[in-house]
Amino acid sequence: MEIEYDLVDSHDDIICIGTEKDAKKLGLFTRSVHILLVDKQGKIMVCKRPSTTKRYANKITSSAGGHVEQGENYKVAATRELQEELGITTFLKDIGRFDVITSKERAIHHLFIGKAKKVLPDPNEIVNYYFFIPAIIKRDMKLHSRKYCEPFHKAFALYSTVTKFSKIKNLG
Repeated sequence: MEIEYDLVDSHDDIICIGTEKDAKKLGLFTRSVHILLVDKQGKIMVCKRPSTTKRYANKITSSAGGHVEQGENYKVAATRELQEELGITTFLKDIGRFDVITSKERAIHHLFIGKAKKVLPDPNEIVNYYFFIPAIIKRDMKLHSRKYCEPFHKAFALYSTVTKFSKIKNLG
């Protein structure tokens, strides 16, 4: 049985409930969240997905993330995903929206940032995790673009743009 989500239009207004296939068929979107955890030195935690995952197997992605479940808002989904995937709770700041439209996905994403803490990764979601300064991630993405999942490219671009123009503070 396929999972059903709130399906939304490009303005993020809920239109109906349906599956990811329904979203594509109807020209609608599902909702997703990405979380980037940042340590005291400004390094970003990135994670490698297991080879056994249905989506983005063996790819590098955000610290945590996933679909917004039916009836949830973005903040609730981000908090839940962080707990499920990394076993932590921390203050999260929503820094913006980006959309991903591919042959496999049609989703509105919101990017959250938070303070890195000691994590307990779920091995079904995360094989390894690393902390890198943004400049290293940017350089590696240029050299090895295909090892990063598509939504991470957009999440990192948004993070880079937002942090370029403001010092993000108050991360709890």
